[in-house]
Amino acid sequence: MRTLVCLALTGVVVAGCASGEPDHSHHQHHSMTAEDAARLRGVATTYLGLLSGGDPTTAWDMWTAEAQRRDPREAFVDRLAHCGPGVPYEVLGVVADGPDLARVAWRHGERTGEHLLRLRDGQWRVDPVDTTTCGAP
Repeated sequence: MRTLVCLALTGVVVAGCASGEPDHSHHQHHSMTAEDAARLRGVATTYLGLLSGGDPTTAWDMWTAEAQRRDPREAFVDRLAHCGPGVPYEVLGVVADGPDLARVAWRHGERTGEHLLRLRDGQWRVDPVDTTTCGAP
């Protein structure tokens, strides 16, 4: 019986690994001080405030160099120029996944999402997951 259970569990694990679906369970939460949490929340709040306030140029300046190469400033600013500013973003939570990586959960009206913060040269920079629509940072 024990062998059967072990084989069944092995099959489930292998199938899950081979499914091709993104697996977010690999995120490891790291403890952070209250000061670190406040700093990360402050960066996230500033960034999202720039988006809801209609200042995508300054928001883009907060991105990592890698994100800026993926999505040039002019393209991002042009896309967001068609979005009406004023709907505020709300930071739902900040979780550290390591000493130089954090995830920020946000809400924008009815939409929720997530972006990453990466520590680069001593500064927390935004690494947006999706920048294709008005509601995505």
